[in-house]
Amino acid sequence: MLFFESKPSQFVGIDLGSGGIKLVELRAQNKRPYLFTYGFSDQRVPFRAARTDEERAASIDATAAMIKQVALSAKTASTAAVASLSQRDVFATIISIPQVSAKDFSSTVAHEIEKLLPFPLAEAQLDTRKIDPLPSESELYKKTDRVFVTAARRKVIQMYSEVFSKAGFKLQAIETETFASIRSLVGSDPNPVLIIDMGKSFTSFTFVIRTVPLVDVVIEVGGDAVNQILGRAWNKSPDEVEQMKVDLFEDTDASNDTKIEEMLQPIHSPIIKEIEIVFETARRSAMGTMTRPDKIILSGGAAQCPALAKKIESHFSIRTYTGDPWTRVMSPPGLKPVLDRIGTRFAVAIGLAERMILN
Repeated sequence: MLFFESKPSQFVGIDLGSGGIKLVELRAQNKRPYLFTYGFSDQRVPFRAARTDEERAASIDATAAMIKQVALSAKTASTAAVASLSQRDVFATIISIPQVSAKDFSSTVAHEIEKLLPFPLAEAQLDTRKIDPLPSESELYKKTDRVFVTAARRKVIQMYSEVFSKAGFKLQAIETETFASIRSLVGSDPNPVLIIDMGKSFTSFTFVIRTVPLVDVVIEVGGDAVNQILGRAWNKSPDEVEQMKVDLFEDTDASNDTKIEEMLQPIHSPIIKEIEIVFETARRSAMGTMTRPDKIILSGGAAQCPALAKKIESHFSIRTYTGDPWTRVMSPPGLKPVLDRIGTRFAVAIGLAERMILN
């Protein structure tokens, strides 16, 4: 959903997540992204928490003020921004259409997607990506094209634009969290990958092939649920639990602690169950041609939940690890320990800023 044709040399990726604001500014140098600055706030974002258009409209000023404060603290230099679009604001699906000329492509997609949209086509802003068939699918899709379509209501896009305008930024684009995460965690790898993004309130599961999400679902399990379990077990206040959780997540021995693993079983079990459902959905969506993913990448602020990677890898016999969204970003060597520690929380913000440099 590109808005402007201008091409500044620095871009700010701003992720309005359920657990706060994440901001990353990257500088383009020889078509490579270099880290300029970053910042974050763990306060809940009013605009993200709003449930209705009316609540959102009322939260615009407060959200803009939060973004402005994070940018001020980070000492950003650029006003060119790319913003994240919440998954709940997006309708996404894969459609099959007859192969048509470039001139007729948009109208053909619009005709097909209108049958599926939960809101009028006239109110929608569409973004489309063709999915190239695998060699094994060449006969199956000889006369048709598969297209990944995302649609958002124009009214919602306008409210996002107003938020960032009041925060002092010029929006270059708005992109879904899913595509931003794919860019920073998967890059151009065409092989099947499952990304599990575990945030404060929700965990998303994105089955990716050829950098396109084939399946993208969300369940209500996240860092808050971890805090509740630990709070009951440790009998500590929420603030104490949050700090102790950080220490626990950074303790490499915690994944081998059977007591911790047993304590967090209510977190692990629904995630394992959802992965099984995602694999089956992906297989059916690909008409039986889909293989299992080569790897499973964990992301998000709660991705380092002890024993989670070990549990998933053991259950599915698929390599599972915490992703590094800084892989394609150049930064001072002295910052590496800090970036490694906070990396999983910034996957979306990094991917947003990378969009304008790598694309």
